This record gives sequence, structure tokens and C-alpha cells, in this order.
Amino acid sequence: MPKETFYNLPKTKRKRILEAAIDEFAENGYENSRVNEIVRRSSIPKGSFYQYFENKSDLFRYVLDIIYKKKMEIMTGIEISHRELSVFETLRVMVEAGIKMAEEDPRLLKISDSLVANKPLMDEVLIEYAPSSDDFIISLIRRGKNNGELADWVDPELSAKLITAFMLSLSEMIRSSSNGKITDETRKKYLSLINLLEYGMKRREDYDSGM
Repeated sequence: MPKETFYNLPKTKRKRILEAAIDEFAENGYENSRVNEIVRRSSIPKGSFYQYFENKSDLFRYVLDIIYKKKMEIMTGIEISHRELSVFETLRVMVEAGIKMAEEDPRLLKISDSLVANKPLMDEVLIEYAPSSDDFIISLIRRGKNNGELADWVDPELSAKLITAFMLSLSEMIRSSSNGKITDETRKKYLSLINLLEYGMKRREDYDSGM
């Protein structure tokens, strides 16, 4: 994460550095991005970069944090404002919102794809972000159980981890097959996964009682 000196910068300068980093990481991926290029893009002395960040990895984690917080803000807003929807209808709205976010700023999708392609880095990031992501999904599943939408045997904690794993696997499959582009087929795949989850988790009286 940035050093205190970065947060002390004027907002416009912080934004300029962030935008330069997003451009560089989106165009070249994490591995091939260069601090020298980020410095050039943001018009700061190279020495200043290391006053703001420890290294390239530190800056990349900051960019990921910005993306994650933006996603969670959107997801939380949907969860709060769509209480009348079922769990799976809510998930479908969230998928569409995530796709819209990627369409509005394709750089964010490219950075996410770069992360998914780098398993060691991905594992590090999951350790940091998975707990709060799981908590969000757990809360959604518990709501579904309380509303009688989901089968009694559904385990919220286990289900949250499986849903995250399914989404990550699907994301990797889409990344490798579509060159990181959002297509109608992308939407179909995500919605197909949610249909699969709904079919397996929803309450069905003739089935639920036998578990």
C-alpha cells in the first residue's frame, strides 16, 4: 500500500499517478510493466516514486485495492437496494453490473486478467481479499435461507468458498478463450453458472427433506 507521503500529495497528482499505473498495467500486464514507464507517464521523478511506494508490486496491490473496493461498493449497493429479489436474481444483477464496469473501463478487466494469469500473485491477493468477499456471499446466502429460498442443508460458509472458486475458474476459462474481451458468450457463461448454482441450492420440498 502507498506510503503516507503519497496520501499527502494533492488529489490531482495522486490521480495522475494512479491513472498512469492503470494504463501501464492494463497494456503490459504486471510482469512486463516497468516503473520507468509509470514514472514517465505520470511525469514524476523516479526518486519520488520510491517515496510513494516500496516497489512495483506495492503499486500494483494499490491498484487492485482500488478495483476491489469499487466492485464491492457496487455489489453492496445492489444487495441493499434489491432486497426484493431472490438470491440468484441478485447474483444475476451483480454479474451484469460487474460486466458493465468492465465495459466502461476495459483497463480494469485487463488488469484483473493479468492477475488471474499470475497464480503466485493471485494466491497472495486471495489471502487478503477472500475473507471479506466470502463474508459478503455468506450474508447473501443466509438471507436466502432465512427467506426460505435455499435448502436447509446449504452451508453458507462452504457455499461461499465454492461460489468464489467457481467464479475464478470460469474467469480463467473466459480469459484464455476470449482474449479478455467481453462478449455475449461471456454473459451466457456467467448466467449459466448462476443457473447451475440455483438448481443445486434452491429449496425443493420433495428433495430437501431427504438430506
